[in-house]
Amino acid sequence: MYADAKTESQSIEFIGKRSSDYRNALSHYADAWRPDIACMKRFLQPAQGERILEVGAGNGYFSVAIADCLGPDGLLVASDPSTDQLAGIEAESRHGNIRVVPASADTLAIDFHGFDAIWSRGAIHHVTDKTAAFTRFAELARPGARLAVADVFSGTVLARYFDSFIARSCSTGHEVAFLSREFAESLCALTGWGEPVFHEVVTPWEFRKREDIGCFLQLLFSAKPGYSAEDCLEAADRHLSVSQTTSGWALMWPMTVMTSVRPAHG
Repeated sequence: MYADAKTESQSIEFIGKRSSDYRNALSHYADAWRPDIACMKRFLQPAQGERILEVGAGNGYFSVAIADCLGPDGLLVASDPSTDQLAGIEAESRHGNIRVVPASADTLAIDFHGFDAIWSRGAIHHVTDKTAAFTRFAELARPGARLAVADVFSGTVLARYFDSFIARSCSTGHEVAFLSREFAESLCALTGWGEPVFHEVVTPWEFRKREDIGCFLQLLFSAKPGYSAEDCLEAADRHLSVSQTTSGWALMWPMTVMTSVRPAHG
């Protein structure tokens, strides 16, 4: 672990019950996010021997999958402001190629430069100073490096779901700032990244039973005691899309994936 990491600039939501609920969601429903792993590989394209920085790694769900793609000669640095979330991630790597940094995206202090790619999923909307974060990403990335950010963007169906339901039901609240495409384009131009490309992606979160969707969401977003699994399912059904599949049920989860490249001359 890097000793010089800093977390002062951002309040940490994922501690205590919020962190344990999140872990339990992905433990009890381990197969739910398998399509998201495929989405990560499609846009990040991690390769053997690469050095990748993951921003907002959480409990390491994507970290382990990325590290497997990098192999024993690669390196994944997984950052997150919550030490509760990061606990145990390094030990989960079968290649021993994961290092963790307890830091928020806008205060990354890492004694390493030259990353081949940077990945973030569902974290940037929590970041207080996005300009500082994107500037730091550019400083840590080599010329020609790839940036892949999968997140909730303003004006989308998912943003409305978060603002209307998650904000009031989550045990820690959900005071966030969603990126707009316009601001994301400006951020890239101002901080040393190439013009971004936006991809609207819908991944099916897969479950055996319809009611499992509500139970998963209740844990994932650490719902307050007044919000039942049925309430969580109803809100998802109302704002998003719940569909029956050949093997069970799926919650169709829409996210925006933004990709960019650091110019080779930068």
